[in-house]
Amino acid sequence: MTHSAVQHIRSLLPRVGTFLLGLALVVSLSACGDDDDGGSGMNAPTVQQSISDQSATADQGAIEVADLNSVFSGENLSFQAMSSDGSVASASTDSGTLAVTPQDGGTATVSITATNDAGEAETSFGITVNLPEAPGAP
Repeated sequence: MTHSAVQHIRSLLPRVGTFLLGLALVVSLSACGDDDDGGSGMNAPTVQQSISDQSATADQGAIEVADLNSVFSGENLSFQAMSSDGSVASASTDSGTLAVTPQDGGTATVSITATNDAGEAETSFGITVNLPEAPGAP
């Protein structure tokens, strides 16, 4: 190689280095991305199937309504259930099972939220609680 060729290559090195540094920065930032997972590497929960509206009788006791692991998809899910009117029906979760306990006559909406490190998803359904028939009623 001639002396002038070596000088020409040396003059290009700073520009090539700057280009490679910029390229590495772009690749690094695009790998971080905005994947809405809260940095956890997992996906937020999603609702896979809805829960049908329910009807019950006030003296019926707790009703197992759904396996929440079938209602929601996602990893490391925790569940919370809430009734819009606790005097009509209460709602609870235990090991991924949703239970509703009828209290008194009326209607309520039960909302269930699935949560993990990446986000949350919610679904709801209605419940109608009827009063039991009075003894001796025709």
